[in-house]
Amino acid sequence: MNSPLICHFLIGPPGSGKSTLATQMSQHIPNSRVISTDRIRERLYGDESIQGDWAEVERVVLKEIQEAIAQQQPVIYDATNAKRVWRMSLLQKVADLKAQWIAWHLKTPRQFCQNWNMQRGRQVPPEVLNQLFQSLKNFPPLAAEGFVGVYELNPAQSNDLIVEVKSKINQLSRSITNRANRTQHSQVTLHPYSGLLDFDRLLHLISLLVHYPGIGNLQKTNPDLLKQLLGDETQFQTDLSEICAVMQRLYGGIYADPNAIAADLEWLDENNFLNPSPSNQELTIAEVLAIDSATHAYSDTEPFKRLLTTIRFIIQHPFQWDSEQGSLGSLVSMMQKQGLVDGDQTDAIRKDIERILKPFRILPDFALKRGYFIGTGILSAPQLAKVFHVLQAQAKNLQDPIALGIFEVFDERMRQSQLSTQSIYPVRAICNRTIVDSQLLPQSALAKNIEKLEDEIELGQVLELKRFSGVGRYSDNQDDFFRVCPLQIVFHNIGWYLGFEIIEGKDKGLLQFERLDRLFRGYPQLNKCDRRDQQKSLHRLQCLYQACGGLYLGRSASEQRQFLSKTPATRDAVCMTVELWFNDSAFRFVSEGTQRFPISQMKMSPKLSGNPTSQQLAPIFTLAKSLDPAHPNRFQIKLPRWSLDDIDLRRWILGFGDQVKVIEPPELVEKISGIGRAISDLYK
Repeated sequence: MNSPLICHFLIGPPGSGKSTLATQMSQHIPNSRVISTDRIRERLYGDESIQGDWAEVERVVLKEIQEAIAQQQPVIYDATNAKRVWRMSLLQKVADLKAQWIAWHLKTPRQFCQNWNMQRGRQVPPEVLNQLFQSLKNFPPLAAEGFVGVYELNPAQSNDLIVEVKSKINQLSRSITNRANRTQHSQVTLHPYSGLLDFDRLLHLISLLVHYPGIGNLQKTNPDLLKQLLGDETQFQTDLSEICAVMQRLYGGIYADPNAIAADLEWLDENNFLNPSPSNQELTIAEVLAIDSATHAYSDTEPFKRLLTTIRFIIQHPFQWDSEQGSLGSLVSMMQKQGLVDGDQTDAIRKDIERILKPFRILPDFALKRGYFIGTGILSAPQLAKVFHVLQAQAKNLQDPIALGIFEVFDERMRQSQLSTQSIYPVRAICNRTIVDSQLLPQSALAKNIEKLEDEIELGQVLELKRFSGVGRYSDNQDDFFRVCPLQIVFHNIGWYLGFEIIEGKDKGLLQFERLDRLFRGYPQLNKCDRRDQQKSLHRLQCLYQACGGLYLGRSASEQRQFLSKTPATRDAVCMTVELWFNDSAFRFVSEGTQRFPISQMKMSPKLSGNPTSQQLAPIFTLAKSLDPAHPNRFQIKLPRWSLDDIDLRRWILGFGDQVKVIEPPELVEKISGIGRAISDLYK
């Protein structure tokens, strides 16, 4: 049986000496045939400098390769071949031909190439030369691309390259045997990405997800970017087809297999790459018995697992940095602490960064001296800037210690990741502010350590609380310690409040809000709230808050349960209808506030503006006018009876002065009129 024909694949930037070597090889390899893309372009277009249509050039290349191999002529393929996708694409198309390909990588120094390029009749622009150099540096030829051998040659250091070429050809049979033996008897555990094509496609896909957040839906969310990437306004039926189109455009058709990319996305999702929540879950990597190509540096499961675990960790834990350890040391140290790598993997991860994360543009191309980060996380750069300003407003105006801490980190990382916020005008601000200076509070106040309180809420930790003596309170608030299930931290008008459920004593089951600066912890508690019960209590708390229009939820757990009942009669037993009459001036303001209370609880006289009312709001403005000419505009709201004691409700009514008249219920009439008389008496 005849051995396969040996063919030759020259690789190197312009000016590296490929054509010279091709000529020399043709003189020493019997019956060989040089196939040069430059010569083909000269025949097709009359000038080798005219790039023309690559598809047309490639058709001629493939035709000539097929003819040469059919005639048992060793092919010497003379082209730049600087990009891996070019090499692998061509090798795929000639894979059925009975030939073995040797890669000859001409590693001519850049300066030599630049000098020789200047002396050629057809000069390649310097920027193109540099790009091709970088491409070969990032993705050097590998046997795993489909070569039986890859050999490096340096024309600048050798007076006779042909001697080296002949020597390598003579050693080829032994090299192939040795490689087969190493693969057969090695301890390599193969996986679905042990083949170079599959491995590169996965890394290119991660790079796409990093650089183009929302890819798959860009035709809706960012059509201008999609047009910029593809060059036209293509419409896609599925998110997968959009991803494949961008993959083909940016990295090549060999990586744009829809079925393969769908499987890749599923694997990334299963292993928490697409989930912003941090995960230390071990990667799920299937074992494969064999592959039909040579292995690459990450064909073994162990280095592949380390590489992908590192990528996921940086995505979920950006900017791990300690001044004494530096970026790499800090990253490895933190991964060790979380049990993600065994032993000292510093050198291995450094090589992962140099060989993979930088070339595939998963990491930024500038120096990362204060920790690693990947892309912009789940947000695009413009979205990050907008979130930055919203967070800035909350941190500064609401004096939110959590937001302030996050804002400081956010501000630093925005600058470190070279995402400028200086040119963005702050179009929004939050003008509410807390009335309490947290710096003057006792250290034991809940407001002094909201981070801890957040963790306790998340864990469902039962808390023992007490109010500071001398603070503002309702007359029936208890003075003793009380145990609660914490539900939520809320900012309301003037400060931060804790929503909670009392879990024992006479007030068991009572849902309340209390300002954080008024509370402090008692003894640590061992008990925890059941998560499902905690979520149900939170839902009830939010329903009461929405229905009351404020934070005062009464002082009776049984009344709260009645109000939340799905039976109308049970609910109505603890409700009252408040009716207010306004003059025209005040009613113009009141009628604008259609979200002050739930729509289902509120009714008013028709608006005075005469403008059409939306169908959604029309049921509100159905009350007939009053007979009072001074206060003709009616307002009704159905509220829990405990709202009679709600200071916010009274404050809202009293704020209108003589522009409002309380009509119902009698108890509220008496309260408001009594307050009015008391104020009047003060000034007599």
